[in-house]
Amino acid sequence: MMENNPTPSPESVPEAAPITVPVPAESAVTPPPAPPVPPLCERPNAPLLHKGFQNLFRLGIANIVINLLNNTFKLGDKIPSLGVVLSVVSLAVSILTLIVLWKLSAAVPRFRSVVYLNLFPLVLFPFAALVGLSNLQERIDESNSTGLLVFLVILLGLLLVLSALSAYHQLTACAEAFDGADDEMAAKWRKLCTWQVVVIGCFGAFLTLLLLLGLSSASFFYFYNGSLIVLLLLILAIAIALGVVEIIELVYLNRSAKLYE
Repeated sequence: MMENNPTPSPESVPEAAPITVPVPAESAVTPPPAPPVPPLCERPNAPLLHKGFQNLFRLGIANIVINLLNNTFKLGDKIPSLGVVLSVVSLAVSILTLIVLWKLSAAVPRFRSVVYLNLFPLVLFPFAALVGLSNLQERIDESNSTGLLVFLVILLGLLLVLSALSAYHQLTACAEAFDGADDEMAAKWRKLCTWQVVVIGCFGAFLTLLLLLGLSSASFFYFYNGSLIVLLLLILAIAIALGVVEIIELVYLNRSAKLYE
């Protein structure tokens, strides 16, 4: 009987070692560092911006004082000679403000647009003083003309639009003076710009509506006496908000002048 020879088991094949492919070392090339941002006081236009912001701050304070004396306390109506002096000083402050803004346009060109937008109200100022807007109510009552009322509403709307555009360009230009150097200050100027334009728009809309209600002889408007009181309160609140925005603008002007000092 034949013996069953066991089948020889195949020899175990050794596992091949993993092939390592040499990876070229990554070049340790670091990007060049960003050039350091020079301090605001070392920028080429720093002296011009410092003097410009400082002068705008001072002229802003003078303008607020004149408005308080002439419009709030009505000293111009009580003392006619003082009213003439305040009108002349107010005109001088407006002209000096335009000169300062024009000089600032050498550093930030947008300031030039502010000058152009303020030329029309400045030209209209002597005409308004000559005609005497305080007597406009009597003239409208005497003539009983709706054409004069329409002209007044259009003129008021035009002045408010120019005022809103001027505020937008001026505060945006102030923000552009800090772009790339102090982004936090630039953001504050742009936020203030948004608030001021909104407040001016609301003030103009409610003031125009109040003018239409007050000068119209239609009994429909006088039927809603309660609504008229609410409208007056809204205008008062917006006027206070506008004053707060102007004070914040003065604070920012003073701070901007110190940053460029």
